[in-house]
Amino acid sequence: MKTVVGVLYTLLPEIILLVFAVLLAHYAIDFQDAGVLATEVVTLFILLASLALSLQFNRSRMFFALLTLLVGYGALLMLAGKSDALGRQILDGALCLFLPLNLVCVHPLAERGVFTRYGAWPFGLLLLEIAFVIVLMGTRAQGVADALFVQFIHWPPLSAAAISQPGLLLLAIGLLWINDRLIRRHSAELAAFFFSLVATAVMLHSRQPIAVAIFVAAAALAFGFAIVLESWNMAYLDELTGLPGRRALEEQMRQLGGRYVIAMLDVDHFKHFNDTYGHDVGDQVLRLVASRLQQCAGGGKAFRYGGEEFGLLYPGRSLKETAPALEALRTDIETSGFNPRRGERRAAPGIPEVMDDGNPLRVTVSIGAAESSNPRGDPWGVLKTADQALYDAKHNGRNRVRLHGI
Repeated sequence: MKTVVGVLYTLLPEIILLVFAVLLAHYAIDFQDAGVLATEVVTLFILLASLALSLQFNRSRMFFALLTLLVGYGALLMLAGKSDALGRQILDGALCLFLPLNLVCVHPLAERGVFTRYGAWPFGLLLLEIAFVIVLMGTRAQGVADALFVQFIHWPPLSAAAISQPGLLLLAIGLLWINDRLIRRHSAELAAFFFSLVATAVMLHSRQPIAVAIFVAAAALAFGFAIVLESWNMAYLDELTGLPGRRALEEQMRQLGGRYVIAMLDVDHFKHFNDTYGHDVGDQVLRLVASRLQQCAGGGKAFRYGGEEFGLLYPGRSLKETAPALEALRTDIETSGFNPRRGERRAAPGIPEVMDDGNPLRVTVSIGAAESSNPRGDPWGVLKTADQALYDAKHNGRNRVRLHGI
């Protein structure tokens, strides 16, 4: 149930886009020529703006997906105005095959840039497909055109579908594959790829220029949203722990006023974990502490400050109110127990391998906290005082909480 809710939450922007696109396409049937032209211009603008965003943030997967949608959109507009029966069949079959194929092939690519040698093959694939269509149209290859609409299953609903069966097969494979990845990792980018395949299915089935324009625009907006959201996450979220990072903490501190508490937390003997068990186990320790902070911070907002140090903000709270929560957090981490995953319990280079005796490793933390009740107080001064309290906790034996009111 939790997984389903997580996937639905990730797909929420796309679900809203889909509902809006369906409603707009329904009412747009009555648009006059000027309305259709305006919709097509807006769609082109959204596509180009999303392409520019993907280039700006160097998101090659989404760039090539958007480029595929741009080329496919142009081809669908050409298809709507083509009167030659064989030419329509070739272009139709190629669109049904290549649009989902490119989206499926692009989404697992590593992020290695657009105009690099790694970006050469997606460009090459797209050019090869365009050349293939041009050659087919020039040679009037009826046999190949028929092959594009080969029927694997002679079932009336499939046979009557506007999308070719090879295209339906690729759409089904792509949706199942991306859905599986989306279940494993709730990502705005994967949600955008999933939605782009849904939008592609609607476009290929409908073929009405106004509906095509609306769903292309919706897919481009989904990618644009994913680019902005994931770029924000990269800037403000710590990749290892999933907690907001130092930049997010500093922004939150600027909004503090009145009474509040800032607590700083440091993992005790963290260098020992790295030197004895290796950096992979050190990373596991940080993830463990981060998970306990998210669950047991007593209403505080947790941040990764840097290295093995974390920060906690308690707006509107006093030291007296937060002291029990901080002590409970310290105790929770101490009693959690920690068993490194077998595949990652290995020594760092030059460090002897540690015997796996089955006993959990013990992780403890030291915490320093400071309070400000002055509306004009300096949060950075409070942070410095909390850091000093943390130093005192570590200097006096570690695995303890020190409070300092100012």
